Amino acid sequence: MEYKSYKTYGNVIVAQSSDYKWGVLDLEGNEIVPFGKYGWIDGFDKGLARVRTHGNSGRVANTIAIIDLESDKAKVVEGRENLEDFIRLDKAKHPEQYAKWGIINEEGEEVLPVEYDDIWNFLGKNRFSTKVVKDGESHEVYFHDLNPSLPVRGQRNISRSYEDYHCDGDWRNDDWRNDDGIDYEEETWYALTDGQYGDYPGPGVDYDFLSF
Repeated sequence: MEYKSYKTYGNVIVAQSSDYKWGVLDLEGNEIVPFGKYGWIDGFDKGLARVRTHGNSGRVANTIAIIDLESDKAKVVEGRENLEDFIRLDKAKHPEQYAKWGIINEEGEEVLPVEYDDIWNFLGKNRFSTKVVKDGESHEVYFHDLNPSLPVRGQRNISRSYEDYHCDGDWRNDDWRNDDGIDYEEETWYALTDGQYGDYPGPGVDYDFLSF
């Protein structure tokens, strides 16, 4: 089989075939996750990788406009808030068209069910947990619960909803860093960019370049 891309993560390889299907191989080239089972597979970190089913990711980042063909007259939806509202309503009407997220281990087992609306990027971030989002609410998932070979780490006290982090329109709020030491502005940077624009550049990020 020919591959468009592949990268080794420890004992496994994440590859994309020439027909754009994603899969996971062992170092001898044997399939662990069949190509095409998931719409996308992230790299492995701490023996874990995010996976996404086929379908619309439902993300606004890098989206300039959406053409609404279901209204009486076709119209263009623009602006971050309008795009988020449109996607939220469209997802409610057509949930089958939107992708779901989960996490697999190096054996290809789904250690976190593929049923979440989003999972925050953790590849290469040296974290011991990540946030998962379902029905507008987020909670923390600890990697030692998904991979028993990892050491147990202290748990954070998180009570805010997904809306608090993503939809208040103010990424410069001084309350981003809680008394548990979590920098919420940094967490939001990785959630919005999904690792496409490198590491968090520091406080006071200007998100205009994302074209919301």
